[in-house]
Amino acid sequence: MARYAKVVPVSVLKNLPEGKTIAIGGVTGLYFRKAKYQSMFFLRYTDQTGRHDLSIGSYPKMSLAEARDRAALVRAQLAQGENVLGKRREAQAEEKPKAPPKPKKLTFAEIATDWVNERARLNYWTYDASGELRTTRILELHVYPYIGSKNINDITAEDVFDLLSKIWTTKFSTASKAKTYIFKVFQWAMAKKLCQSRENPADSRYSLGVLMEPLQRHAQKRTHFAACSFEEIPQFFVQSARYDSISARACEFAILTSARSQAVRMACWDEIDFEKRIWTIPLSHDKIKLEGRDRRIFLSDQAIELLRSLPRFPGSNVIFPNQRGHALSDAALTMFLRGMHEARFARDGRGWVDPHEKNSKGEPAVITLHGTARATFRTWAKDDVSGNNRRFDQEAVELCLLHAKNDMYRGAYDRSQLDKERRLIMAAWGKFCVSGRASKG
Repeated sequence: MARYAKVVPVSVLKNLPEGKTIAIGGVTGLYFRKAKYQSMFFLRYTDQTGRHDLSIGSYPKMSLAEARDRAALVRAQLAQGENVLGKRREAQAEEKPKAPPKPKKLTFAEIATDWVNERARLNYWTYDASGELRTTRILELHVYPYIGSKNINDITAEDVFDLLSKIWTTKFSTASKAKTYIFKVFQWAMAKKLCQSRENPADSRYSLGVLMEPLQRHAQKRTHFAACSFEEIPQFFVQSARYDSISARACEFAILTSARSQAVRMACWDEIDFEKRIWTIPLSHDKIKLEGRDRRIFLSDQAIELLRSLPRFPGSNVIFPNQRGHALSDAALTMFLRGMHEARFARDGRGWVDPHEKNSKGEPAVITLHGTARATFRTWAKDDVSGNNRRFDQEAVELCLLHAKNDMYRGAYDRSQLDKERRLIMAAWGKFCVSGRASKG
């Protein structure tokens, strides 16, 4: 039996709060997740196809020591180049027809678990590393406590309404996801002949819609990401230049490229083609997980100059690393913008705020990176006072934001990517962003 220097005692697992995930040591990437219905050991690793969470066994059926031994064996197999996940799926596919038929599971929690497992088996979340965990967590926290133990055929629209009403006005996004998952579980159960109901109790077209009508008035209004007015962008760059930090440069690069925070934070040097002046965002760092999608961003002189000014972190390929050489967190960029806001607020009593958006207190909302990098650029590119709405091809502007072609066929016939126009737009945006620095200089 293998021995390990680092040992997490069983008492830690027993006392761990539900929903928590911890690394238990002994084997690199070995984790334990506590759940009300089934706690699991799993091994997190990365190969050429992406990051995977491989189930090792359930607790307490599998002991802590057994989990470490099993994980060590899997690590050894991975080190030898074995496709452990592929072999497991092949074995499960071969064994499934031979297995004796199982009795139909009728509780909502059991059927929902089968629904999640089938999606995982069929690689539904291939391009969404946290999709399975996020779905399971919402079901465990907001659905199972109310209808998890009920026979699926006994669940009514009133039951669904009762659980949704508890969070509809306070956690609208979570409630909306919970409703969607319940709806899909019932649709799947009906398709599998596990549910005799003819009406999906989570379908708003029927009884649930009538029950939810009073709550719809109080649902949280959809808000936009607070953005800096484009007229203030040159001043923003003047002030951001005073900060000698990676977070400051990452925020500036996001604005210069109109890119999403994740793509910027995860950006690596090998994604940049300095000769062609193009940044190609990999699928894994993009919000839209579609193969063959154009993820090229044309880099202005200002973006290229910013990149060339950055130091390289030894042993790291990340463009904007933290002190350990890893990608910056989203919180790091938010904190930088918050710091800029507070510094300006101390001077003028206003700070960096969106002139149109309000926070929960009814006060002007502090700008966000997403809003400033994308909405501000889009507003500038369509501004009719400056004439940008006539100066730039608006379809090319959408492509600069990596938005799909805006037609009913999603660009199936029009394959042009308007590269020349996109370069022109990004060059003009780069000059505009730093125009305040030029006037100061």
